[in-house]
Amino acid sequence: MSDITEKIADVVTTVTDKAREYGEVARLQALITAEEAKKQEYYYKLGKKYYEFYKDAPASDLSEFMTKLVAADEKIADYKEDLKAASSKEAANENEESAAKETADEETANEETGE
Repeated sequence: MSDITEKIADVVTTVTDKAREYGEVARLQALITAEEAKKQEYYYKLGKKYYEFYKDAPASDLSEFMTKLVAADEKIADYKEDLKAASSKEAANENEESAAKETADEETANEETGE
């Protein structure tokens, strides 16, 4: 009975960890999407300013948007690195779970055959 309780606890822990990992991946993907949307807005504003620049605005007005675009690019790169790390961790955990399941299956088979 204790083995069953341990196995159930292991399954619950695994499911909880999986949900947490998938949540982190989804969160990072949402952050990337949000930053890309901001970036599109900045491109629009940059284009509008560029047009106005050639009408009668000085070049220094463009620096604000260039700074925001660079910051957005940096955030996106950071989020992509975090996403890559989270995805790698997820893949490693899947491999560990698969190996653990195979070991548990072998132990169960050995117990059933009396080995």
